[in-house]
Amino acid sequence: MRMINMLKIFAGIFAVSMSIGLMQPKQASAAYTYTSKDYGYSIDCPQKPLGVIPLIDPNQKGEVLVFKNDGYNILEGWIIATNAFDSSQIPNFDKMTDKESQQYAANFVMNSNGRYQTVLFIPLNGHKVLYAVGQQDVYVDANKKEKADAVKGNVSQRIETYIPGQKTNYVIVFFKSGEMTTQDSTDYQNGLISFKELP
Repeated sequence: MRMINMLKIFAGIFAVSMSIGLMQPKQASAAYTYTSKDYGYSIDCPQKPLGVIPLIDPNQKGEVLVFKNDGYNILEGWIIATNAFDSSQIPNFDKMTDKESQQYAANFVMNSNGRYQTVLFIPLNGHKVLYAVGQQDVYVDANKKEKADAVKGNVSQRIETYIPGQKTNYVIVFFKSGEMTTQDSTDYQNGLISFKELP
C-alpha cells in the first residue's frame, strides 16, 4: 500500500495520539460541505477551507483542504487522495475475520519501520476500513545562540484512513502542527462518516 509522499507540504511528518473510544462520535451539523467535481467526492468540514490546493505526489492525485496556515506553511488540514492503494495487492478487508484483521493490523505496524503506533479496522459506510494512527513526531526548534534550557520541543500529528471506493480507493489524512484536541478528533471522524463518492 502506497503512503502519501508529502512533497512540498510544509507541515512535515505528522502523528496522532487519539482515544479509540471516540471512533464513532455523534455526527453534528456540518459547517461546510466540500464537493470535489475533479475527484468525485464530498465531505463535511468543520469550516469552509481557507484554500484547496492540489496534492503534489508522483503516484496519487487529490487535494489538500487547508484549515490553518502561517504564510506558506500549512499548519492544519485534510488530504483526500485517490489511487491510495491497489485492491489487487491487498486482501478484501470486508471478507476478513476478526482474527485475520487483527493479524493484518499487527503486521502493518510491524512492517512500518516505526511509522505507526496503532492500526485497526473500523466500520464505515458499510465497509471495514483501515485506520492508521502515526507515532507522535517531536522535533526541536532552537536558535544556536540560545542556552540548552531554552530549546523548545514541538509536536506534529497525523492520522490516515483508507477507504475502498467504486471508482478508486481513497485515503483521508488529518494533519496538524501542534497537539490534536478532542474537537479536532471529532471533526475528522464526522468528516469520515460523511464522506461520499459521487456517482
